Amino acid sequence: CTRKGFVDAAQSYDFSYYPLAAAIAKNPKRCYRLEGYLYPDTYEFYTDMKPQDVVGKFLRNAQERIGAKYAYSGMTTDQVITLASVIEREADDAENMKKVSAVFHNRLKARMILQADSTRDYCNKYLIPVFGDSSKYAYNTYPGRASGLPAGPICSPGANALYAAAHPAATGDLYFATGTDGKYYYGKTQKDRDALMTAAGVKPRFAD
Repeated sequence: CTRKGFVDAAQSYDFSYYPLAAAIAKNPKRCYRLEGYLYPDTYEFYTDMKPQDVVGKFLRNAQERIGAKYAYSGMTTDQVITLASVIEREADDAENMKKVSAVFHNRLKARMILQADSTRDYCNKYLIPVFGDSSKYAYNTYPGRASGLPAGPICSPGANALYAAAHPAATGDLYFATGTDGKYYYGKTQKDRDALMTAAGVKPRFAD
């Protein structure tokens, strides 16, 4: 199908017969309705498939792979998927995904802003080029923008990120950064994190 047909079907077709899709939170500040629910995997598609059948193939897999498997106290599945999407874009491996998850969970509990570069990048790379402006959508988690979680997922997270969102590492860290050496540095305060990086002789590549 065409790109436009695919996007239109994802935005407007009634997929409520998939429980996972039916439970997506309705939010006018959310941009792409099924962002985060098109499970990343290997698929076979056929020429001239109806766009709703293409989207449905993703959703059937998401229903099987995600369903109600990932849960965290006080969060809906949609919120877990949203957090997992941020983790997916912030960490490269399963172990650091769990540590990054802890940072974001700790920030949410402390009512701090997430301040995740990945949410700002989502606005700059995927919303502004299409809509010319991202202010009508609540995805940027930096100061003066959206508080708490973004309005919806910013990508379709895989199994490691989903697991990390539901099972964060047991730390009290509130800050992390990727160093110029490619390693991750964590701290309960920004000063603690920066001290570790200074001792290692590296600077932040991306800071949160």
